Amino acid sequence: MNYIKSIHIEGFKKFKSVDVSLNPHMNILVGENEAGKSTILEAIKVVLNQQYRNADKAVLSDLFNAENVAAFKANPSVKTLPKIVIELFLELEANKKNAPYFHGEVYGGRGLKDEKYGIRFECTFDAEFDSELESFISEGNLPLEYYSLTWTTFAKNPYRTIKRPLNFLFIDATTNAIVPSFNYYNKSLFNSKYDNGTQARAKNEFRAKLEGAFDSVALDPIDENRKFGIDSKKVQLENIISVFEDSIPLENRGSGMESLIKTQIAFDKASALDVVLMEEPENHLCFTTMRKMLHEISVNGKGSQIIITTHSNMIACTLNLSNVLWVAEGCTKSLGDVPSDVAAFFTKADNNAFLQLLLSKRAILVEGATEFILLPKLYEQITGRTIEDDEVAIIPCGGVSYKRYLEIAECTDKRVSVITDNDGNSDGISEANKYNSSHDRQHVFMDQAIEGWTWEVCFYRENKKTLDKLIEVTPEAKYLFHKKDYGPVLGKMLNNKADVAYQMLISGIEFTVPQYVKDAITWLNK
Repeated sequence: MNYIKSIHIEGFKKFKSVDVSLNPHMNILVGENEAGKSTILEAIKVVLNQQYRNADKAVLSDLFNAENVAAFKANPSVKTLPKIVIELFLELEANKKNAPYFHGEVYGGRGLKDEKYGIRFECTFDAEFDSELESFISEGNLPLEYYSLTWTTFAKNPYRTIKRPLNFLFIDATTNAIVPSFNYYNKSLFNSKYDNGTQARAKNEFRAKLEGAFDSVALDPIDENRKFGIDSKKVQLENIISVFEDSIPLENRGSGMESLIKTQIAFDKASALDVVLMEEPENHLCFTTMRKMLHEISVNGKGSQIIITTHSNMIACTLNLSNVLWVAEGCTKSLGDVPSDVAAFFTKADNNAFLQLLLSKRAILVEGATEFILLPKLYEQITGRTIEDDEVAIIPCGGVSYKRYLEIAECTDKRVSVITDNDGNSDGISEANKYNSSHDRQHVFMDQAIEGWTWEVCFYRENKKTLDKLIEVTPEAKYLFHKKDYGPVLGKMLNNKADVAYQMLISGIEFTVPQYVKDAITWLNK
């Protein structure tokens, strides 16, 4: 199998310096907007597809890392000029055509000398112009027109896309079919599907037949010396081809169906693609079509390396959390160490909040709707700030499944507090205290007395007079909970948890917060 083993990026957009290790098969890039997920895909295209090779040099100002540009502005000189380096480390079959062309020592600034397969892209100032531009540069100006872009294999050979070592395809569901990116998809598929000889033959035959077809129209000459003809440079085969399904061009299908069909084509066994890049495939997809796409990827994509960016909880979980690469703050972190049973749980658990936890700054895990409804109000009452101000996520995770979320938090060093019931179990209280003593970044909070066995009991204990007035009960009605009489008000609270919580929320009353809830919020803010 041929695939991308890792990527080294220096000075490119969000990344000052980062190394990204990739799995041979599935890679799911998740992160906040602008975290750098798409930049990793773009880095691959820059190297393999020689993106920006013929672009106006003005585009470089958008590609340089902002920190590097700021450092140059603060101390302008030839030595501090920003640069970009991207290295793709490849796994190639030794007997693959052109493989030796990419095998050699890595002659990078990092001084690596071990032999590997790969390609190095550099965007650097051309030192030949040092002396004549020194004054211009010292004034803090970037000499963009004097930068050179080079692509070199690790064997120190010049790289050209005609010798591309991997067949790869980029599927971008974030753009509409009418834009030029759709033509890019058709061209990429054409290049991946057919070898160079087949492509050349098709282009030549098309050009010849096009000229013949125009001649058969037999237009009269314009005058004695002039006539109309076909300019073959304007009508190139790869610029006008489209993919048809049932006589309908793919770009005329709905956006969601277009993404599904692209995926099906990409993973068709006859396509023999080494690498498939997918930008937010969830866009424009309904639930059913998303399920079809995930089935397509899971079942038929096993022969390719897949690199996906996504904001979809369903995609990240269905394709297995152990394949997730979390992109944040200029670095990446693999979730490959997530225990297999935890990954399996999130794969099967619909409507889980995995990404909400992963992308939050800090989080409070709660058991259900009651805590979820009231905690934002209680948080603001205790801290004087909102959960939005502090970027705290409140995540209902249902009973003891919070333990699965805690394992994710541990793997990502996320600061998380859990607010849960002790269920009248002294062993549960001891277990929580033992957990807290061995974890600095994750703590479990519950009432320390077994009499405070659940949230409603603890709140009623602290706010009995207030709640007796607030909550209306029917005289002589029995509000039994699990066949036990706790009194009418507490009984109603236990039997109508969400409704009572909402009534408390809109009452405008400032309730006394149970100590364990207060402790959980206070600890989270340490």
